[in-house]
Amino acid sequence: MNSCFKERVVIVTGASSGIGRETALAFGRAGARVVLASRNAAKLSELVDAHPDLRNCLVAVPVDVTKQEDVARLFRTVIAQLGRVDILVNNAGIGLRAAVAETRFEDAQRVMEVNFFGALRCIQAALPHMKHQPLAWPSGPRAQIVNVGSILSALATPYNSLYSASKFALRALSDSLRIELKRDAIDVILIMPGYTDTPFFDNLIRYAGPPRVTSIRGQHPGKVARAILNACGRRKREVVLTVPGILGFWMKRWLPGVLDRGLARTRHNP
Repeated sequence: MNSCFKERVVIVTGASSGIGRETALAFGRAGARVVLASRNAAKLSELVDAHPDLRNCLVAVPVDVTKQEDVARLFRTVIAQLGRVDILVNNAGIGLRAAVAETRFEDAQRVMEVNFFGALRCIQAALPHMKHQPLAWPSGPRAQIVNVGSILSALATPYNSLYSASKFALRALSDSLRIELKRDAIDVILIMPGYTDTPFFDNLIRYAGPPRVTSIRGQHPGKVARAILNACGRRKREVVLTVPGILGFWMKRWLPGVLDRGLARTRHNP
């Protein structure tokens, strides 16, 4: 499967750590030319320097996805240097843990700006190039958009309301966009990771309590990266990861009351 990514141009946002970092490296090892996009220019440089074997495959472009001019510059740079965009992985995201009644409006806006509008900006910047470029895969998609959501885009948990709302919005965007782009041969793939061991929890916005509500470390972000490559290679529509995530996904559909009662008693509460 790795051979299908050889020489493909892949943009990964939020590439400086966690799922984005592992996804970028996985595509690079599969032979793709990977654009590392993140606000943290120093970490991007460290990532490139730490993998001299992939130096010719990795291009670092500092980007803040909440800024329209940054996103425009990202795509101008990619087209000028690499000529096309085959895969866009919208991974940049932040979390917020707080009760709805206590959530500051500016924090709610920040989460939506990064998690939803950041992805939307990148999609809108990518589509004019994706729609008018030659087919990347013979008898396959012209291009692919991968939105990294969350299992919380299918079910909401207490004190994660705004994060869940941003991911619910991203899921709805993915479903609608998939239909709109059917005739353009552009795939839209939604990845819903479960609990993953990344710096996400150390960086989330919270008003009280520890960053993590459990001592369990979660799945390695490399597992999510492998799932993303597999989803692109097999042209999957949606991927739900982790056993608890899959169980919660189906309970939300068939036993929502039971799920609500269970979540009300869990350590999701601060």
